[in-house]
Amino acid sequence: MIRALLEEALRTREPGRTVVCTVGEGAWPDGADLPEEVAFHDLDQRPASVQHVRRETAASGTRSCGLTLLLAATPTDLRRAAAHLAGFPRSARIVVLVAAAAPHLDPPFPVLPGLGPWGELVDSRVRRAGDQGWAADLYFGAPVPLIPVVSALAHGMVGGRRERPLPVLAAVRGPDAGLWRPGDARSNRTEHVDAILDTTASGYTLPEDAPPRTRRAPLGEASWADLGSLGAYVPERPAPDQVPPVDERVVNPIGFTRTSEPVTGTLEDHDGRWHLVVGENVRWSVPGDGTVTDVHIARARDLRAVEIVWGRHSGPLAAVRAVAALAAAGVPLVSGPAPSWATGLGQETLARLRSVRMSDLDDEDEREIHSIRTRRAAMREHGALARWRRMGAELGLDTDTCPAVSVLLCTRRPEMVGFALRQIARQRGVETETVLALHGFDRKIPEVAAEIRAFRASGRELILHEPDPSLALGTVLDRSARTASCHMLAKMDDDDWYGPEHLADLVSARTYSGADLVGSDPEFFYLETLDTTVRLSGESEKPAKHASGCTLFLDRGVLEEIGGFRPLARGVDSQCLAGVQLAGGRIYRTHGCNFVVRRKSEGHTWTVGAGHFLRREGKGQLPGWRPSPLLEPDPKDAPVTCSSLPWGAPEPVREGTGPVVEAG
Repeated sequence: MIRALLEEALRTREPGRTVVCTVGEGAWPDGADLPEEVAFHDLDQRPASVQHVRRETAASGTRSCGLTLLLAATPTDLRRAAAHLAGFPRSARIVVLVAAAAPHLDPPFPVLPGLGPWGELVDSRVRRAGDQGWAADLYFGAPVPLIPVVSALAHGMVGGRRERPLPVLAAVRGPDAGLWRPGDARSNRTEHVDAILDTTASGYTLPEDAPPRTRRAPLGEASWADLGSLGAYVPERPAPDQVPPVDERVVNPIGFTRTSEPVTGTLEDHDGRWHLVVGENVRWSVPGDGTVTDVHIARARDLRAVEIVWGRHSGPLAAVRAVAALAAAGVPLVSGPAPSWATGLGQETLARLRSVRMSDLDDEDEREIHSIRTRRAAMREHGALARWRRMGAELGLDTDTCPAVSVLLCTRRPEMVGFALRQIARQRGVETETVLALHGFDRKIPEVAAEIRAFRASGRELILHEPDPSLALGTVLDRSARTASCHMLAKMDDDDWYGPEHLADLVSARTYSGADLVGSDPEFFYLETLDTTVRLSGESEKPAKHASGCTLFLDRGVLEEIGGFRPLARGVDSQCLAGVQLAGGRIYRTHGCNFVVRRKSEGHTWTVGAGHFLRREGKGQLPGWRPSPLLEPDPKDAPVTCSSLPWGAPEPVREGTGPVVEAG
């Protein structure tokens, strides 16, 4: 189909220059030919150079094309194309063909910025290209620059709100520019940048007043022969920050499922190239530069696990890059002893890969926990956002190295203040500001005052207010949101248990999903009157219409756009979710292993009995308090129970005595 669309575009072109570009392995359709007069560029072989950027800056309307065709193998490849398009002539018609895309990604409808070439748009057409591909054909009344058009189409495929730029405004030069700044249409700038990243083999001269420069080895120069040799860019034990980062907007946990086929794969080499082998068949091959794309990930989702054999790929950095992408996407990975050059993967990620055996992952709960722990480590060490935060600090730039979140906590129960504050105090990977609303009681109650002093002594920020008891819950939450100072807001309840990476996982999901509101899948419920834990079946790591109200996480701007929390006593969470949908926003639901909902006999705004959960249980029910291992519970806050064990852990048995019952 891509070949037919390519030939159709060439056949219907107007008089004038025609340029064809490809990006990504497999972008060029088999059997296709180009007329001799058509200029061809392989963007993978076209470095982002100073000369190209100068040509882009000096471009005028007289130097233009009638048609520019860009063929991308996947959306992952399309997102890195912009960095290599500097210096191309403007074009009156732009055709973008994407050979294949992961099923969860959107069509390439352009997301239009406030300024740009779109006032010249005359006609556009977006259509399917076969079962997995997409085609966008745009006509303009006058020639327009390529980069903003291609960037808008790429953003349209990943969807979500306007993309947050990477922390450092960096100009990148060299053959790997698109790998280091994926999705960044500004990486070809020459002026008003914070830093310059040089991925050229020989470097280039900078003026005296140039911003700070850092260098990284181009993947083409980081071969096995170069590893550890005198004067080589890559030491024998490379660090994670020497590996191009993972583009988390397209390579991420979206699409992960708890269930899988009873089939495993191996990542192994044949003739110096890595392949994903399932049974006796090669399912896909890793490109030479180690780029694992959204399509590769989608074609591995059905596997129970993948074993890393650690053969040789094209080079050590490319090999590490491929493993890092699979790990960041949550593909369950298993590894034996790793070679010395695998240090580029990072100690935490390597440890996770070696923490389980293939047989352990036959249990779907164990498989999900391993996936979450591994992708956390990989995102921290290899995600583009985290990587550029560290690189900014390395260059002496003032970049935020830790995300800041305002937690909105409203309670009518003095006895729950200490418990609720401890759930926030245990959060790691984020900085928190807590806005605590004491709804109907005084901060001077001795036990309340003591808990507040203890929380503040830990160094955490705390803002207190005492709203009138007559105010509705929604009004109190809205006032709390207006009091908060961080741009990210999280709602937490006073009686539920939260794992220490609850907020960090929501921040990560916000980044990779691009959603306007994120939340968790409501799975674990502790029925206090029955001393029973129920786990509901659900679907996570996907766009959704609903998320648990005690995990809602959104930007301040999004809350303002939907009119804030509605002044209601009940249904505040559902109305917030509905408001985001009605405003055209996107909701994303991540995993539900970070919290347990406590259900008492009374005192809930959602008034359903224990029978509601018992009827809906899909993963089973267990006696006692049985949270996910990711909760890492503090025994101090465990309920009085007949059994306190992680979900899925067998009851300890002593010979001749039966189950051991643990008191709370």
